[in-house]
Amino acid sequence: MQDNHFCSQEHLGKIVGDTHVAMVKHLSKMLKENDIPITPDQFRVLMYLWKQDGKSQQELAVLSCRDRANVTRIIDILEREGVVERLDDENDRRIFKIHLTEFGKTLESQTLECVQKSTEDALQGINPSDLEICIKVLKKIAGNLQ
Repeated sequence: MQDNHFCSQEHLGKIVGDTHVAMVKHLSKMLKENDIPITPDQFRVLMYLWKQDGKSQQELAVLSCRDRANVTRIIDILEREGVVERLDDENDRRIFKIHLTEFGKTLESQTLECVQKSTEDALQGINPSDLEICIKVLKKIAGNLQ
């Protein structure tokens, strides 16, 4: 008898994927409702600039676990929207450093409030010890696959 567990609705990869999609959609909705002009993907890059401004596109790609082309596209959009600007690296003109504009800096607290609220919504009714186990298991799975 063939095991169809991996084709079922209970397959771990599907559950993790569905959860990720639901969380991204919820955060996207909250950002729009609060007139914050960024997407969850853009937030994933911006959070590293809010921690330390002036990172290269390559650094942002590594930190955000995105390929360089994807990060370049995100930065292009953020630059067009006036959130970031590209400046030449003073030591290597082949490299651009990405800097927040004043507008980009003003988005941080409001965005982080939305992220916090979205996370709280996602974790409603979840026992903190269950969450701790879930995070530990997911980190172990990710570690096994790296």
